[in-house]
This record gives sequence, structure tokens and C-alpha cells, in this order.
Amino acid sequence: MFSPEDYASIFNARADAYHEAMRRWPDARDAEFTTLFKGMSLKAGMHIIDVPSGGGYLARYLPDDVSLHHLETSELFARLFEEEAHSGSKHPLTLCELARLPEQDNSTDLACSLAGLHHIEDKTPLFRELFRVLKPGGWARIADAHLESATAKFLDGWMGNHNSMGHHGWYLNERTLGTLREIGFTDVTAVNEEYHWVFSSEHEAAAYCKRLFGIDQASTEETEAAIRELLGFDTLENGLKGMRWSLYYVSARKP
Repeated sequence: MFSPEDYASIFNARADAYHEAMRRWPDARDAEFTTLFKGMSLKAGMHIIDVPSGGGYLARYLPDDVSLHHLETSELFARLFEEEAHSGSKHPLTLCELARLPEQDNSTDLACSLAGLHHIEDKTPLFRELFRVLKPGGWARIADAHLESATAKFLDGWMGNHNSMGHHGWYLNERTLGTLREIGFTDVTAVNEEYHWVFSSEHEAAAYCKRLFGIDQASTEETEAAIRELLGFDTLENGLKGMRWSLYYVSARKP
């Protein structure tokens, strides 16, 4: 039912709704983005790539004095980036194939990939490209849902059943770590990080998820009830509502 090229086809169809969610609630996933850099020192002049980059959302979590190259396969995401998200940005976006990144060998200090790879069945060609473009000593930071996580079960279960495009993900697991090691990466580690997406109310969280995930076959109220049952909400110390979420964060170094 799905092919390795589904990321581009999916987001050529619904990147505009995803981008609307990110634009209306830009801080909701702060913990998800900042966790990508946990324990890492980001230094001036570092060259960083983000692949696939969506609408260029990673840039706001990075210092201004790094060089960031957004790499994307969806033409609609690329257009939204140019027209709305980062028009005139000093950090460019390039449309490309994941198996052929427009970067020189040994040119990149940090390669990031956040929450996009579960749409791609065969990740090995991209992992090989990340290894090629990284400098010796450079790091890959990859985050997506773990195969056995509540996140994956929600996406492929209730969410997919209420999205007219359906949903089937190829999620990260321990075999992912083995693939990275076979390619040549060292210091390969992973941790399942649990955190919250943060909103002013549970209803707002559901409105966000409807746009972000293309949930077009359930109402906001039905979506809110499903999130409450399958993922859960917590009331945070500041009175905001935290929607429970988790991703599997992988780190790998090129020797």
C-alpha cells in the first residue's frame, strides 16, 4: 500500500495543513525539538543539515551563528518554506532525493532528522548519505517513534483510521541501530524520550493534531477524546495542558 517515496507524496498532498498547525502553535513541540540537541554543544560556524526538513521548523532552535541547510523532498513544503516560513532566510532549503544529498563528502558537523523517517521504508540509502557527508567526528541525531511505542500505535491505529489517506509507518527499533553500525557509525546509542506537547487546553491540542496529522474523518471533540484515552493529558505546573508523546532519539558518530 505504501512505497519508500511516500513522504513526498503524503506531504505534497497535506503539507499546507501541517504547516498551518506549526504556524498557529509554534511552541507546542519545543521539548521535542530541543531534546534533539540534548548533551550537545552547538558551536559557531558548525554546518548542520536537517533532512527531511518540512517547513524549516528546526532553525528557531539553533543559534544564529551556525550554517543550516534544509533538505526536503516535498515540493509543497519547499514552496511553503519560501513563501511563508523563512522567506529571505539565510538558511537555504534545497529540494533533493534522500539517497542523493546535495552536500560534499566530509562537509557536515551535525546531521539531523526529526519525525519524518517513519514515512520511509528503506532508510539505509539516507543513512549512507549521512555517513558520507559527515566530517570525521561528526554526529547524526535521528528521532522518530519507536516501533513499540504508544506514539506509533496511535499513528497507525486511531489516527490512521480517521485520516482519508490512512497511515502506516516504518518505525525505528533496535535493528535501526544495527544498520547504522553496519554502515560504519560508532558510538551508536538510543533512548526513548517521553515529554509533552504543550497547549492551553485539551481542545486546542486536538485542533492542532487534526491539522498536523490530516485527521479529516473525526471531529475535534472525537480527536480530543481519542488522545485522552490513547495517549493521555497532564496538567502542568503552569496550568497548561501537556499531551503525552515520545520519540526514540538515536545518536551516531562518524569515526
